[in-house]
Amino acid sequence: MICGIGTRSQGYYLYPKGIDVTTLANSEDTLQWFTVRGQPVKNAEAFIQQGKANGASLLIELTTLNPHDGQPALDHIRTALRAAMDVITANKGPVAYAQTELQSLAQRHHVQFRFESTVMDGLPLINLAQFTLQAVGIHSFRALLNTTSGYVLYLIEQGHSLEEAIRQAQQLGIAETDPWYDLDGWDAALKTTILSNNLLNGQLTPSQVKRTGLRDISLEEIRGAASGGTPVRLVSHASSINSTITAEVSPRRIDVGDILHIATGTTSIISLETEAMGMITFVEHEPTVIQTAYGVLSDLITILRQQKAS
Repeated sequence: MICGIGTRSQGYYLYPKGIDVTTLANSEDTLQWFTVRGQPVKNAEAFIQQGKANGASLLIELTTLNPHDGQPALDHIRTALRAAMDVITANKGPVAYAQTELQSLAQRHHVQFRFESTVMDGLPLINLAQFTLQAVGIHSFRALLNTTSGYVLYLIEQGHSLEEAIRQAQQLGIAETDPWYDLDGWDAALKTTILSNNLLNGQLTPSQVKRTGLRDISLEEIRGAASGGTPVRLVSHASSINSTITAEVSPRRIDVGDILHIATGTTSIISLETEAMGMITFVEHEPTVIQTAYGVLSDLITILRQQKAS
């Protein structure tokens, strides 16, 4: 049962008796339905605390990215974990800045903290590292992780202006609230931090990822590179050498023979260099918000299965 929904535009509401998921799904206007029937709460902290008092056991945190410090999402998650609630988030900021702290907090309160959708939506990279590739020995990865930058570059290559390309990315719902968080490489840098820490056993912070965005590349350079068969893309790269991890995000020309070359439009791709299995590549073709939602659902299923097994 769902006992509370909060949004930036509509505010926070609780429903002490809970809402049947089927009833909510069949509502023509979900938010209006909930705000009419729900009890308003003044802020996020009260929403979490009162939700817990009304029987909530899990928080799904999906607020807007703040790439500079992960707030206020970071404090929302801290509040929920301290209240002994499981937490699922698709927000990269808190994980990139405070994953170790948040996982320790979850462990202390005997709950789970999961974040599959923070990188490549529903593609199970975090679960692969935790459950499937534990002993494979990942040495490095190269990836196209930011769908907005890839889509904007693709549209510019087709003759669109930068403003038109950004507007279309926003219409698709893939761009951050501030699209320059994508184009300046912030989104990719946070994702690179998360993957470095989870795939390469690092302890990086976002400031340790060298970041160069697209701001200084002209439309002529972008179109010229594409017409020459080597399109420009915002590439994430990280490697571990003698337990030292280096990571960067920067625009690179992608050669025809490069596996990253197959990604067009909003497609994301990552190649892992491993000790036991050589090169492994994962491709997420043209993801939408549905894939992000699936990643959240998969985290929920993982939490419920582990609760059942314990």
